[in-house]
Amino acid sequence: MYRRLFSETVIYGVGSILPRLINFALVPLYTDKINAEEFSKIAQLYALVAFVNIVLTCGFETAYFRYSADKNLSGKVFHTSFWFVFANALAFLLGMYVFNIPIANFFEYQEYPEYLKYFAWIAFFDAICMVPFAYLRFTNKPIKYSAIKVFQGVFQTLIILAFFYLIPETFLQNIGLKEKVSYPFVANVIAAFSGVLLLLPIIRQVRFYFNRELFRKMFRYAFPVMLAGLAFTTNENLDKLILRGMINEADAGAYAGCYKIATLMILMVTAYRMGVEPFFFKKAQDEDARKTYADIMQYFVIFCGFAVVALLGNLSWIKELMIRDEAYWVAMPIVPIIVIANYFFGIYYNLSTWYKVTDKTYVGTVVSWIGAGLTILLNLVLIPIIGFMASAWATLAAYGTMMVISYFWGQKSYKIPYKTRKILFYMVLSVVLGLLGYYFLDNNFWIGNLCAIIYIAIAIFIEKKSLKYSGNQMKL
Repeated sequence: MYRRLFSETVIYGVGSILPRLINFALVPLYTDKINAEEFSKIAQLYALVAFVNIVLTCGFETAYFRYSADKNLSGKVFHTSFWFVFANALAFLLGMYVFNIPIANFFEYQEYPEYLKYFAWIAFFDAICMVPFAYLRFTNKPIKYSAIKVFQGVFQTLIILAFFYLIPETFLQNIGLKEKVSYPFVANVIAAFSGVLLLLPIIRQVRFYFNRELFRKMFRYAFPVMLAGLAFTTNENLDKLILRGMINEADAGAYAGCYKIATLMILMVTAYRMGVEPFFFKKAQDEDARKTYADIMQYFVIFCGFAVVALLGNLSWIKELMIRDEAYWVAMPIVPIIVIANYFFGIYYNLSTWYKVTDKTYVGTVVSWIGAGLTILLNLVLIPIIGFMASAWATLAAYGTMMVISYFWGQKSYKIPYKTRKILFYMVLSVVLGLLGYYFLDNNFWIGNLCAIIYIAIAIFIEKKSLKYSGNQMKL
């Protein structure tokens, strides 16, 4: 069971992480070819489209998993979900064309209103691919899912490289790509459309069928999930959305560039989420479900704790490799804070299992919006005082608060036998070792990696009995 979960998580991780890692690998190109002021536009527009995607899909991915678990409903769920999301996305696309100029004026893109059209198409294509991708995940086809995701990522990267290095700049300007900052946008549009083409065998299975009663049930289930998703997106992207208007563009771009380094931790949590969410639902009816959830939490904390220590211990060379323009380095102090914040978010995601499998999705909405409220408040109050550092601390405060609230609420409503003391020990150990190497030992490469080795040694010493037991079980 755990072996299958791990293998599927790895495969989904390839599909989710590899394209983003490829995009991560483009950071040196962006920071070399695009100055910090222009880079702030990339960050802001991608933050904007993140909010749009949540609204267009309206939580129906999670609802799809929930209601497709009933084999008698799976086909109806598939058709109904697709047509709802498609109609939503089409209405948005048309609206962005009708109101393009007023929206461009609002976000201060008067000179480049076409940027918003590019992102409208990205959001449209991504939205209509959601249900087919969910279908692949639910039907245990992680290889096909990941193959399409990887193709899109590689294809987009090749287009970007062609724009920067192969196609004459005069030709690109003649077709409307006047600024280099537009190259990633157009490449993303083309790659998003390629996903639609690759998913056509699944999309062709969609019938003109829409079950209103089923839709109402799914919508009631999904709407709180969407609200929670908006809250999560607020926590994750509000900073990039508002910093450009509250501090100078260079600092906003530096923040966005350095934030990319912390993406490594975010991607790890994302890959885990992709693999484990369907598993949680399928396991929910088993007698040992709660023990399974507790075991998975412990393994997650141990593994991601090591990731925190290892990442913070290697920032000295990662910084120089990924961000060539030293003008961006002014924002490096945010990286440890964002890494730890996303460690807390991963733990929160595990803790959220109970309300999803018990259909109490409103809990996620409440907890997420508490975090979002903190994010909004701390950003608006502290950015004028301490600049972009406010956004990093706000993210940490939000995810930490959500983690604590979810734990206590969950243990009262759906008690799971977590090994709380051991989990807290690993959390404290990883954070202390990571911050020790970065802040107090001058981010030394050797000391940072020594801290990672110490963490591994302690974890192996503590877990050796359970490792031996697991080995004996596998032999049996």
